[in-house]
Amino acid sequence: MSTSGVGRVSVLSIGEVRLRPRNIQGRGTPMLWWTFTSRRWTQPLPVNVVLIEHEKGWVLWDTGQAPASADSPKEYFPGGFVGAVYARQVDSTLTPGQGLGEQLELAGVPLDRLTLAAVSHLHYDHAGNVGELAAAGTPVLVSEAEYALLTGSSPHMHGVLAEYLLDAGVQWRPTVFAPSDDPTLAAFDGAYDLFGDGALTLLPTPGHSAGSMSMLVRRGGDQNPLLLVGDATYDPSLIDRGVVPDVGDRKVQLDTLRRIVALREHLPGLQVIAGHDPHAAELVG
Repeated sequence: MSTSGVGRVSVLSIGEVRLRPRNIQGRGTPMLWWTFTSRRWTQPLPVNVVLIEHEKGWVLWDTGQAPASADSPKEYFPGGFVGAVYARQVDSTLTPGQGLGEQLELAGVPLDRLTLAAVSHLHYDHAGNVGELAAAGTPVLVSEAEYALLTGSSPHMHGVLAEYLLDAGVQWRPTVFAPSDDPTLAAFDGAYDLFGDGALTLLPTPGHSAGSMSMLVRRGGDQNPLLLVGDATYDPSLIDRGVVPDVGDRKVQLDTLRRIVALREHLPGLQVIAGHDPHAAELVG
């Protein structure tokens, strides 16, 4: 299986967020308890997106947060109880020049050059700029299970702000994972190969949300493979300790971590690239 199709891989940061510590290192505490009792914030963490060059086109992993989520949060986020949860859990910032379009321009790949995008899950800081992709005509891959949250009866209760994501121009491509004959991927229930060459493969990694997924990037030569995991972890050093966020289904998240560990055993040197890891760019190399 050839994996020579991958070229440059770049980590871009679309602003920063501060979170509650249990967002990162959970203990199985009920989410609403720590959401409304915590008095501490983390240090500002980047909102990472990843730009991948493939011989068949440029692929964007996640889209980052929309400027309005930082500039006018009271108008951007829902009101009532759900809005209070957002206000207690996250504090977003986005300085001039950190928008998705601007960051892509700085990387030399403007929006209209993207071939595909894929989002790990539909939370606002990962899918917040799909409207910009709609304007550029870029298809957006999302797992079928995650798309079901978007089109279901109560997306807000799953942290999905459907009012910004159901833009008529977004070319959503719900992804169905199929069994793979690749022994490297044996720990996973299925896979989706973007270009049929094994270089970029989507994998189901649920738990943080029902349909969270990751992307395995296999590069040629002596470059380490990468696993882009969204929020399956915020800190790769927590994986071996079995520490998961206190957001989502804890049992499913722990099962996902076990699958990631199994993948790493098959792929020595695998680097896990998390959506808010300040060291992500160093790990990509």
